[in-house]
Amino acid sequence: MHPNVQKALDRLAPYAAKSLDEYKDAITRECCSLTGSTISYFAIMNHAEDVLTMIGWSKSAMVNCSMIDKPIVYKLAETGLWGDAVRERKAVITNDYKNLVKPTKKGYPSGHVNVRRHMNLPIFDKGRVVVVVGVGNKVTDYTLEDAALLGEFMGEAWKVLKTRV
Repeated sequence: MHPNVQKALDRLAPYAAKSLDEYKDAITRECCSLTGSTISYFAIMNHAEDVLTMIGWSKSAMVNCSMIDKPIVYKLAETGLWGDAVRERKAVITNDYKNLVKPTKKGYPSGHVNVRRHMNLPIFDKGRVVVVVGVGNKVTDYTLEDAALLGEFMGEAWKVLKTRV
């Protein structure tokens, strides 16, 4: 295990015995810390892999997001770039969101936090996507190493999270 992931898991461990909300908040904080991001989120995937339910947002994402209606359930077929991690079954890194040209780029609603850089990836359990975790707005470009660290961390965090959701 990467030493930075182990440190993040050590900081997360005390929250496993606290409320689910506290545990989810700690996960999003560690996702940001681990990748140098300012925002993070994660969503659980249903068994059919066609619906994502957003269950964790970093406090920084919510402070900067003024959307009045924050939906938490998304049909995969209707998601934009962040659903590509499920469709492509791998990390999706977008280091220049503004200039990205991709069919799944739908932009974001008015009032949504401004995204400059974004990375998300699927977390697998027994060959099935169970979580999509994402981070955004790192000062420098996201790398495959960032994806590996985030994947290793969230894979471990999922082991506790799945018993609570």
